[in-house]
Amino acid sequence: MFKYTKYFKEIISIASPIIVGNLGHVLIGATDVFVAAKHSVDTLSSIAIANSILFVIMLVGLGLLNGISIILSNYRGERQRTKKYFLSGIILSQILALISVIISLIITYFLPLMGFEERLVPLIQEYMYITSFSVFGIYLYQSIKEFLQAHEIVFFPNVFLIAMVFVNLVLNFVLVFGFRFIPSLGITGISIATLIVRMLLGIVLVIYTRNVIFEQSRKQDLSFEYSKQVLKTGFPIGAGLLLEVLGFNIITFIVGLESGILAGANNLILTIIDTTFMIPFAISSAIAIKVGYFNGANNFTEIKNFGRAGVMLSFVFVMICSILYFSFPEFIIGIFTKNIDIVKVAVPIVTLLAVFELADGVQISLGGILKGLKMTKELTICAFSSYWLIGMPIGFYLAYNHHLSLKGFWIGLTISLFVTAILEYTMVVNKYRKIKNYEKKVTD
Repeated sequence: MFKYTKYFKEIISIASPIIVGNLGHVLIGATDVFVAAKHSVDTLSSIAIANSILFVIMLVGLGLLNGISIILSNYRGERQRTKKYFLSGIILSQILALISVIISLIITYFLPLMGFEERLVPLIQEYMYITSFSVFGIYLYQSIKEFLQAHEIVFFPNVFLIAMVFVNLVLNFVLVFGFRFIPSLGITGISIATLIVRMLLGIVLVIYTRNVIFEQSRKQDLSFEYSKQVLKTGFPIGAGLLLEVLGFNIITFIVGLESGILAGANNLILTIIDTTFMIPFAISSAIAIKVGYFNGANNFTEIKNFGRAGVMLSFVFVMICSILYFSFPEFIIGIFTKNIDIVKVAVPIVTLLAVFELADGVQISLGGILKGLKMTKELTICAFSSYWLIGMPIGFYLAYNHHLSLKGFWIGLTISLFVTAILEYTMVVNKYRKIKNYEKKVTD
């Protein structure tokens, strides 16, 4: 462990602001859930179903934009100029946002045909109509954040996101319940708050980077080849994230057909697991940046050391989370709701998350190594194999053949994460062996 002290420090210095930012993303969603639960069970269930649809659509674009930091980190390791690609990333993000918005709006018209509880359909549609347009803001923010992250500029974009959590909370309470001359808007208030916050995220980061980037590099290269490289690298990430998150969100969709209570309970569980997941996810991002840089520089020793240090850090954190999930499930659920029906469904699953969390922390950090090595196609293979060939079939079997309902699905997801971790570990070891053999040949 002491051997990796230097690497722990470097990963933590990059990951810490990213952790703050990732937690900000989750806490913005958590405040929506918190306020929705205070308003009504129907509001909570409706935004759970709506977000399970919107998030899947939005996630593909976010995965594609993830290619920006990977490509630019490798370029930096190769000593290439990188700042000239800034504007290309912004334009790409807005094209992807337009496509996402169109898809989201089309889906809203088919909601009455999907079999949800009739009283929930207008609420789901109302939320989706407004929230869909917030993608322009969040994609703009993400493209600039990825660019800055590749240059290890991580403090402002992430800390600013935390500040917006409080803005989102205030807007939610004011718009949902009303305040003085502002009427109570219910679920519409939540969607308007989301739209305002996400647009502010993008606009403020544009203002910030105008001074940081444009003053240093006025000549911007609108490079089709760069955009093509980003999409080529990011597509497997987007596809992998889609396959993974679709597995989680399709559960909300399916159980939502059965009961709004089950959909609401699953939304709370997703909020909880996302909150803790953001920390190993940030560590994974830091691993990808450092491994990507040294991959471009062809330095195998540093690739290996940063990879190992990152996995160790992630594992220590998820071990602590597992203990908390196992020891205090009632308290954790009680933070969000006192509804007896939701608590009854959710508490046994939180206990199961103690096992789930261990596998999740290991697989996401190993995924960071693969991203840095530009092995993004392999990540997609892992996600498809583990979730859709193993985890989801087991989940369906347990849910409906053994009457475990929502818990059965989460057992299946837990198994799929262990499979993912094993597959990714095998791929990383094989890649390390190839790099080592290549270096040996070059030396000889």
